[in-house]
Amino acid sequence: MPTESFDAKGFIRTLQARGWNWSGTDENLLLHPTDHDFFLRYDVATNRLMLSPRLNEHLELVIPTPPGKSKVFVR
Repeated sequence: MPTESFDAKGFIRTLQARGWNWSGTDENLLLHPTDHDFFLRYDVATNRLMLSPRLNEHLELVIPTPPGKSKVFVR
């Protein structure tokens, strides 16, 4: 169980700045700009985000890399 706090509302604002939008039919569903199978459901009462099954599968493929260890360098 994670012990770090997570700012769900701040994360939502970050995603919106990257083009994610609220669904027109479900006010708690945040949709990826080009692939609507990738979405987050926001539970207002608990301030938690739930991933769509497809987004969860996609994120499982990500390998966390410590800073400075990546083969991609940004200048």
